[in-house]
Amino acid sequence: MPLLKTDLKQARVLITRPAHQNENLTRLIRDNNGIPICFPTIKIVPLILEIAESQQVLTLANKFIFTSANAVRCYCSQLDDAKMQQLKTKSCLAIGQATAQALTTAGLNVDLMPEHGYNSEALLNLAELQNVSKKNIVIIRGENGRETLAETLKNRRAIVNYQNVYKREIPQIDCTEILQQKWDFITITSGEAIQNLVKMLPKTQHDGLKKIPLIVVSERIQSIAKNLGFEKFALTQMPSDDAILNTITTIINGEEKWLN
Repeated sequence: MPLLKTDLKQARVLITRPAHQNENLTRLIRDNNGIPICFPTIKIVPLILEIAESQQVLTLANKFIFTSANAVRCYCSQLDDAKMQQLKTKSCLAIGQATAQALTTAGLNVDLMPEHGYNSEALLNLAELQNVSKKNIVIIRGENGRETLAETLKNRRAIVNYQNVYKREIPQIDCTEILQQKWDFITITSGEAIQNLVKMLPKTQHDGLKKIPLIVVSERIQSIAKNLGFEKFALTQMPSDDAILNTITTIINGEEKWLN
């Protein structure tokens, strides 16, 4: 949490994260005189791994790259004690801080993580991933994730395998109540979250929706939202809950200008 409480001045903040991941941000907003409104636009559905295949992948791998906290949770929950002990002998890489924290919570060491950027490109820029010829690397991810990691590592002559451990779905939620509420800000932490938000709300609401300011955690997400027709953006310095809170605060206090 931030060292000092801030005053969100009763701003109403829509949180679009999956339901199991919104607790901390909800608490931060409420503790700092804001009004959190939870409206998950992504549902995480675990995928069951094929036992023999996953064992072979685990045995042969040199490195495991975890692309999200959900990837850590959905993968590790399927490993028995023996497989977890085997995983602890491997090099585990995290794409960002939330993923690293999930690995630590699962009892695993974080051997590598970008200090800045927190995305595939930042991970690929690390010196330790430049010379990976013949290294067996497993990417633990959600179904239909980005291909940047695998394509680049294969170009560097690594042997790359995927373990898809979850899929993303649009939640089946009655939007009637949410449409009756006013939102001052919308927090968006993935491109799919903003795409699903548009799909979930009636087309008659889209013009008004796209005028609501967005708090986004990456330039890639900002680009996706802009292409969808959204008009106002503020970009956080990091993809963390504290950074989201601080960005909202600086906007409210007039210390930061909106990006268009």
